[in-house]
Amino acid sequence: MILTFGGFLYLFHRISTLQDRRSDNEINALKQLQQCAENLGSENLQHCNKLVELYKNLLKKVSEAEGKVALLIEPGSSTNPQARLVLSESKEENKFNTLVWKKTHSVLEKITLSSSGVLTIQYPGYYLIQSQVTFSKAHEKAPLYQAIWSQKTNDETPSELLKSFCSLPRGSKMPDLCTASETGVFRLEKGHKLFVNVTDKSLVNLDATTFGLFRLQD
Repeated sequence: MILTFGGFLYLFHRISTLQDRRSDNEINALKQLQQCAENLGSENLQHCNKLVELYKNLLKKVSEAEGKVALLIEPGSSTNPQARLVLSESKEENKFNTLVWKKTHSVLEKITLSSSGVLTIQYPGYYLIQSQVTFSKAHEKAPLYQAIWSQKTNDETPSELLKSFCSLPRGSKMPDLCTASETGVFRLEKGHKLFVNVTDKSLVNLDATTFGLFRLQD
């Protein structure tokens, strides 16, 4: 008779958690099976074999029940909505300096990304949003900043969700970097759009800039 180490841990956990909320019969049955795993002798071999068969049948029924439940759940729904974006080398200009992300190298789960750098939420919930933008040069006139913008519907005017700054000396010939980062938790609904604007896309460091979000709960 073989009882796997994982199975033994399962039994031990079950005994601990059942003490206050299950019948004595169930606890005693699990304890007997645990004793079989710890000290199997010829005098109780037949009894232990019966317990093991009951244990196997129970696991089979649980597995079958879980399979039936899985069929009722949307395929892939166990994956939590999330995105981790890698900055694209796109030099295409736009008046808002919206960052564009490389879809082929980014992680996208149940969130869509447009070619213009806009994320669209597919599943509502509370999301942890993080953004880090690194600049390699100061702007001649404006402060260096990044801002995450939000748009609930196509007809609605976008609103600023988060904003952060960093600074570099103007006119310096020495190579330098500064990073503006921000994190927040927000309730997002299906169809909610998010994008990142910066002072000037041409000043952004490609390798040290990321944007992502992760759904914490629905």
